[in-house]
Formats: sequence, structure tokens, C-alpha cells
Amino acid sequence: MRAFGFGPNNIGEENILTQVDCLSEYILQHSGQEIDINSLLEQTNANIILKIIFNRSFDLGDPFLTDFVQKWKDWSSTSGQELLLDQLPRWLAKIFARKAIKRMEDATEVLKDFIRKEVDEHLNTLDRDNPRDFIDMYVLSKGRELDMDHLVNNAFIWCPDSIHTVGCVLQWIILYVTLHKDVQKKMQDELDNVGYQH
Repeated sequence: MRAFGFGPNNIGEENILTQVDCLSEYILQHSGQEIDINSLLEQTNANIILKIIFNRSFDLGDPFLTDFVQKWKDWSSTSGQELLLDQLPRWLAKIFARKAIKRMEDATEVLKDFIRKEVDEHLNTLDRDNPRDFIDMYVLSKGRELDMDHLVNNAFIWCPDSIHTVGCVLQWIILYVTLHKDVQKKMQDELDNVGYQH
């Protein structure tokens, strides 16, 4: 992952700052209009992950990006039920929660199908001298020992927390800053005095 700016001193900063710029620009373009900040944060986070795993990113509001985020939200809503079902013996869950289990399996399979298609495309266009993303690096590191199911599962686990959980944390930060003007001022002072290089 160090090849993509991940390591002790850099956590993919360029990718993150690019998405921050896109989000800021979108908000400025819609100044004075009502916007769904939750949806925008989820899409921004999804773009960061899509770039890392699949070397793809999209404009905010792009139909593919919106659909991708919605699929993960659908999956997240079913995975919450899975936590409850885990409290039951497996045989009992199969008897009384067949529909819920089927919904979870279907939602998971939809997302894994998307990842499999991306992996197939990567395998067909792989340039061993110029890896583009996580999938390329994974394929190159495994060589002949590549296990497709492990690759799909490894790509899969990146998404839920990064899209939903990080978005939720950012929403709370925005709410907190909105309610506390002194914190807003401290943040603005730091941005004015330190800023960031892009």
C-alpha cells in the first residue's frame, strides 16, 4: 500500500484532498440551496475508496456513484439484522428468519458481483510494471497463488466502514462545529495560519 501513498507519513493524502476539493466546490456551486450533506459525505468517502481499490472516481451526484453508495446502504441495513440473528442458534434462525437471511445474502452477492467484474477487468488490463490500485497490487503480490474469493472478500471489507461509518463521524463533527462558534473560530484560525498544500 505504500506505493499508493499509505504508510507512517502519508495516508493517501492526495486522493483525500482531491475529494475534499470536489466536495467544497460542489457546496460552493449550490450556495444558498438546500443540500443533503449526509449523501455528499457518503459519496465523497465512496470516491476515496473506489480510487484506492478500483482506480475509479466519479463526480458527486453521478448515477453510478449514487447507485454504488445505495447498494452499500442496503447491505448495511441488512447486516444490522445479521447481528440480531447471530444471537439465535443457526437452525432456529433458518426456520424463523429465512427471508431476512435471503435479503442479506442477496445484498452481499450484488456487491461481490460488482467487485468480481472489476477484478476481471483488472486481470485483462493488468500492467505488471504500473499497478493502478489495490486490486493490481494484490494480484501481483499473490502471483500464481491468487485466490479470487480472497481477493473479492479483501476488496469487500474496505467499503462498509469507510462509506457509512466515516460519513456518520463527519456529520457529527459538522453538527458539533455548527453548534459551537468558538470551535469554528479555532478551526478557521488554524486553516488561515497553517492551511494545506495542494
